[in-house]
Amino acid sequence: MATLPFELVEDILRRLPVKSLKRFRAVAKLWCSLIDSENFVKMHLQKSVASNSHRSLVLGGLAVYTVDLDSLDKAHVVKPPFYYKTVDCISNSCNGIVLVISDPPVLWNPFSRDYKVLPQCSAEYPVVDEYYTKTTCGFGYDSIKDDYKIVRVVEYRNKSSHVWMNSKTMIYGLKSNSWREIEDFPYPLPFLKGHWRAFVSGAMHTLVEEYDRGYRARIMAFSVESEKHYEVAMPPGFRTRTFELNLDSIEGRLCLVCTNRSRAVIWVMNEYGVKESWTKLVSICPPLIEEGDFVKPLAYSGDRDKILLNCEDKRLFWYDLRKKSIEDVLVDGMPFVFYAEPCVESLISPDGPPTVKKLGREKIKGKKIRNKR
Repeated sequence: MATLPFELVEDILRRLPVKSLKRFRAVAKLWCSLIDSENFVKMHLQKSVASNSHRSLVLGGLAVYTVDLDSLDKAHVVKPPFYYKTVDCISNSCNGIVLVISDPPVLWNPFSRDYKVLPQCSAEYPVVDEYYTKTTCGFGYDSIKDDYKIVRVVEYRNKSSHVWMNSKTMIYGLKSNSWREIEDFPYPLPFLKGHWRAFVSGAMHTLVEEYDRGYRARIMAFSVESEKHYEVAMPPGFRTRTFELNLDSIEGRLCLVCTNRSRAVIWVMNEYGVKESWTKLVSICPPLIEEGDFVKPLAYSGDRDKILLNCEDKRLFWYDLRKKSIEDVLVDGMPFVFYAEPCVESLISPDGPPTVKKLGREKIKGKKIRNKR
């Protein structure tokens, strides 16, 4: 029988998808201890991110699907292990975890199938006859505290004029498994449809409207690490009045999506916080898309010559950055209407580690694996 050094086995396993790793936990107790260890979980994620591998699209709508980004061949139905309603929305992903915006909200890893139902937010909200409320949720990762956080903002608006009056903000930390009240957001959130879409560099981003000196929009960010607000510069010389604007992200970079009847334009901030690093990445005009079509950036191709776009939540296509052409993507079993979120596969569990993880790497370091033939 041949033996393999532990370090080699660990390196091989780090390159495998989550589905295979979950199955290989049954090979031996030693493998189970390794795969469940906190160190391996983090190293597996780092390997996937660095190699741009094990990427999928999570499609939401009437049901939930996953599509492998490397092949884009088939949509696989995923049955959530909790009660999922068709009106529920799936937020952006952080390290393989998504937030299902339901009542109550659920943190879910669709690849490992681990999930956690969040405790009820116990904040008391005053009931005022002339106001109505709008709730927005955001999901992010605090890399300083190694914690996953959810921000919940309840806005109060006038029923007649729809004018924003004030808001109440709570934040949830996975480590403490509790909600706490923080400083209220000092600005309205008119561009957000229930959740933040752009989480970049430890902060959630939104567009804010201002009418003091004529209409303009600016980008505001809320850091889940410092829990402070700050402004992010728009592209130099950019005029907001003639476009419908949305914020998004692609592979960790902030994007500004601008749409009008004549074209759709996507700007990307290549170096976060540097105004001069804004670059016009995509500009598409009819007949490649219909007038006024909304597009959402999803992912780069492996060679980074193309970018995958979601058009109107009904169509996927590759946009060739050099040829300025498009190529429709036909995925077997994909629903007619969907929203899509790119996600990297990971073993990170929102419900905490199993008991076996306590064995850790220190108990198995230096051992060899016997390979039976």
